[in-house]
Amino acid sequence: MTNFTKYMRLLALGITFSASMALPYVHIKFYDVIREATQATNNELGLLMTIFTGVGMLLYIPGGVLADRGSPKKLLIISLAMMAALNTIFAVHTSYVMALLIWALLAVSANMIQWPTLIKAVRDTGSKEEQGRMFGTFYGATGIFSSLIGFAGAALYSSVDDRIQGFHYMLYGQAVIAVLALIAVAMFVDDKTEYNQSVSVPEENPFKSALTVMKLPAVWMMVILIFCGYGMYIGIAYMTPYTTNVLGVSITFGAILGTIRAFGLRILTGPFSGYISDKIGSTAKILMVCFLLLIGMLFVLLRLPAGTSSTMIILLTMMFSFFGLVVYTIMFSCMEEVRIPPQYTGISVSVISLLGYLPDGIFSPLFGHWLDVYGNEGYRIIFYFLAMISLIGSIVSLLIYRRGKAMRNA
Repeated sequence: MTNFTKYMRLLALGITFSASMALPYVHIKFYDVIREATQATNNELGLLMTIFTGVGMLLYIPGGVLADRGSPKKLLIISLAMMAALNTIFAVHTSYVMALLIWALLAVSANMIQWPTLIKAVRDTGSKEEQGRMFGTFYGATGIFSSLIGFAGAALYSSVDDRIQGFHYMLYGQAVIAVLALIAVAMFVDDKTEYNQSVSVPEENPFKSALTVMKLPAVWMMVILIFCGYGMYIGIAYMTPYTTNVLGVSITFGAILGTIRAFGLRILTGPFSGYISDKIGSTAKILMVCFLLLIGMLFVLLRLPAGTSSTMIILLTMMFSFFGLVVYTIMFSCMEEVRIPPQYTGISVSVISLLGYLPDGIFSPLFGHWLDVYGNEGYRIIFYFLAMISLIGSIVSLLIYRRGKAMRNA
């Protein structure tokens, strides 16, 4: 596989992920509009994400079985076809009852059919020595395409005066992007690569495959690593309100910083961190250092007084976000370092994701509770909590590094 083919494949996988996440999380950008269009209450809109998360968790394991036994190209095409159809249906029938059904089907498409297959496809794109670059480039691509989809959606929405009609145009636009992603997958994502030619398809009962994976210490190391890495990624979102509410920067300035952290840094950090981790020969070593640096950044941020110069705030929050994104973009490449069997990549990703992404449903409500009860003092509690999570992440990264080194020397 040439470098051109590899990177076109990664770009195709990147736009697949970005196109698929646009509708489930559309409320982040168009909260008031979707509430108006569906005539839903705030609680009812919250229930949509509960359905998406709950159904997705139930289907992670079956999705892993599909990923290990099915055709990656066909599974991704099915998922993207569903995404295009669901965006179109929601544009035509924008009601709350329809939204309930669509968000359940989004979980089937994104969490069951696509996610384990996507990670398996990224892993199969490069050799053992290239895993950092493969995952880093993939996440960098998701940053690019998520930004482009966001800008295109905003342009379509604002192209007409009627808010609901603009929302419908945006949904049609997302459907078109899903079709473009489908075409990219059909062109550049093959089932077999030179790196998975010798990987056998599991023939045992799927339940036995799940039990086999759950007995692997490497999988549980990855669960803890992803839990900590994703937890710190969630923590990045609290930099914006911390800089505005505690450090006293303007809301506009904070929003600009937040946008740069969310998209700009992600685009650059993925490929850079992947390249460095491959050069060093250990992703876990990079992660361990980053987790420790994150602890230091948190304690420095806690000591900043109100009225701190904008330059210092930019420097520190960008450094925190940079190290957090390094962890987030390359953490899955540790699957190769701990030698998770390639034939069980799909089911392993499902188990790891089922437990490792629990912060998605735990941390935000917990942090919100602390802020409601303690006000701005809640940020101090949040940062101490994140420091503890980062410490655990550094310890498990060290264990993964030692395990990988021992297996390489065996």
